[in-house]
Amino acid sequence: MRKYKFQLQDRPIGAFAGPSIIGTGGKCLVTEAGNCQKATLYDAAGASLANPISLTRGSGVFYTATAVDAVDLFILTGEGFATQLWSVGPDELHEVPIDRSNRSQMLVFPFSVDDQVSNNTEVDTGLDLIVGMVMQPFPYVKVVTIDATETVNIGTGEVVPADGGDADGFVSLLALDTAGLVADTNGALLNAVEYIAPADSLTWTLSAGADTGEGYVFLPYRNLVSGTPIITQS
Repeated sequence: MRKYKFQLQDRPIGAFAGPSIIGTGGKCLVTEAGNCQKATLYDAAGASLANPISLTRGSGVFYTATAVDAVDLFILTGEGFATQLWSVGPDELHEVPIDRSNRSQMLVFPFSVDDQVSNNTEVDTGLDLIVGMVMQPFPYVKVVTIDATETVNIGTGEVVPADGGDADGFVSLLALDTAGLVADTNGALLNAVEYIAPADSLTWTLSAGADTGEGYVFLPYRNLVSGTPIITQS
């Protein structure tokens, strides 16, 4: 197996490396580099590990099969900041810079037909919105593999009791028949207004006949999550 390890680090854009961020919470979704499908992950003992993984004191550790040369990381911190690392190699510590002075954020995550349980079934990404994330209009989808006549919905699943979720609240019936970056008309949650997120899960749903569709979702938001950042020099 190959070991991957990373640590969140306080680093405004253009600044020197700052102290490690050791706050609680946060998730990291992992794919093989250049692949939209979730990677198979293991712990040090070789047991299966959930993907996305949970961060511990701003750090993540996981293992992959030896054949995996590099991975892509899609991170949402416990403080509501989003970032991505592309083509990360194994066997070294990767420092993940987080500019916590920037309240304008972009949440990016992949979707792939290979990760759905069955046709036309809502898929939980494992990434949960944080109270204080204010989702903004005009999401985008980058279609990597087209799926003619098929569509994708992006929205929320129920986490808050009685909330119910909205499976196409951000992106509704976006066509997957053209490769590249595709703008979407706003879903109901973003209909001419910003959406103050409750602690709901992010989900995607491919239409019933999907068999090849995959890509990346881009959700803009403002991070107004309250609380005092936790950092350490150690």
